[in-house]
Amino acid sequence: MASKTAVRAKRASKPAKTPVRAPAKPAKSTARKRASPAPSKRPPPPSGRRTPAAPKRATPRAHTRAAPGFALSKIHQVALQATNLDAAVDFYRDVLGLRFVTRFDPPGLAFFDLGGGIRLLLSATASEATLYFRVANIQEAVKALKKRGVAFLQPPAMIHKDEGGELGKRGTEEWMAFFKDPSGNLLALSELR
Repeated sequence: MASKTAVRAKRASKPAKTPVRAPAKPAKSTARKRASPAPSKRPPPPSGRRTPAAPKRATPRAHTRAAPGFALSKIHQVALQATNLDAAVDFYRDVLGLRFVTRFDPPGLAFFDLGGGIRLLLSATASEATLYFRVANIQEAVKALKKRGVAFLQPPAMIHKDEGGELGKRGTEEWMAFFKDPSGNLLALSELR
């Protein structure tokens, strides 16, 4: 076995590798460049005339017609119709992997956690889909929307008191008020007290 010193000496005695350079390319002739000027992208305008401006591209505009003050911004719950509640619970829990929260029979409701404080409600009596908007004060929200022409199906009412704490803090009251959009889709305001 060779010693480290002998290996180093052997490496040092080898000639150093010189880098290989590619052959130099012949210089390009500039005669062609001077002979013909590069064509411009746009021909010069005739004398005395203005060049028309390029058409402006349409850009999406933010909706700016929102009334000042009150605005809905947070989804609280989405309800979907479940024609077979057992099959729907199995699908959403076991197939899709959503976190099952609780079930109430009767009336036939199942709740899942969608994260971020948003719930999925499955119900045989729900419309095809319902959006629930969380509001801090349901009375004020109803008043603000009525001023904008929204007709509520009934005044705000307590629809559930969470005695067991299945949906959140024990004893929390859930108040709702329902209305429809111009296409007949069911919408709701929801306040937790």
